[in-house]
Amino acid sequence: MDWGSGEDRKSIGGYAFGLNGAAISWNSKKPATVALSSTEAEYMALTQAVKESLWLQAILLDLGALKHLKEIRNISIDNQGAIALARNPEFHARTKHIDIQYHFIREHIENGQIELTYCHTSEMTADIFTKALPQPAFTKDNLGLGLIDISVQILQSVNSDTIDFAEEDGSTGEGRYC
Repeated sequence: MDWGSGEDRKSIGGYAFGLNGAAISWNSKKPATVALSSTEAEYMALTQAVKESLWLQAILLDLGALKHLKEIRNISIDNQGAIALARNPEFHARTKHIDIQYHFIREHIENGQIELTYCHTSEMTADIFTKALPQPAFTKDNLGLGLIDISVQILQSVNSDTIDFAEEDGSTGEGRYC
């Protein structure tokens, strides 16, 4: 989540779902309303992730891929306030302005269709969809989404910027791996 950083002060929320080490569904979106706190912004983004999780669960059920349901059911979030808001059905004076549509998350947590897990911000792979990242974090998130092979990280950890390789005709060329 990138809270209120745009010119219109709207946040950008995103999510990614993966199976067997590769991303199968992802999204990045600016909500229609301005969030008054990072907790509210995360909660609004969590609503979109829950809807996607429910849809993916229905597809997995139709396909008979029951062993993957737990993986799709578990949503990692890096905001403790949003987790507390989703899990606690009691009235909160500071959150009474949050639209009822977002509180449907609670229903799905209570019936076991959704599980929330805290994930430290440095481990949040979906950040690649919501903000500019330094190169090491960008590469780590690409790996986490299964978009690049682990060999890329191994090659980048080598102190050399260039890689020598043999051309098909036997000549040697020099290439840069980025």
